[in-house]
Amino acid sequence: IPDGDFEIIPLGEDPTNGIKIGTGLPDMVRKQLEACLKQNAELFAWSATEMLGIDPEVACHQLTIDPRASDVVQRRRKQS
Repeated sequence: IPDGDFEIIPLGEDPTNGIKIGTGLPDMVRKQLEACLKQNAELFAWSATEMLGIDPEVACHQLTIDPRASDVVQRRRKQS
């Protein structure tokens, strides 16, 4: 996530596929970055299913929790 304010640069036809870039960039750098990102939009994977050749075991995780276990609430700790 960029520091400070940012804008979303849409990549492709789907408006949900966008990259966040900082608004503090100089105008020339922003235009070059935007052009580079749009030119290489096909390199981005927006979901695990789009990462062909990558084993799902690498991209997914699983928590090994006993289904019989109950939630434990810890006491509140004060910060100094």
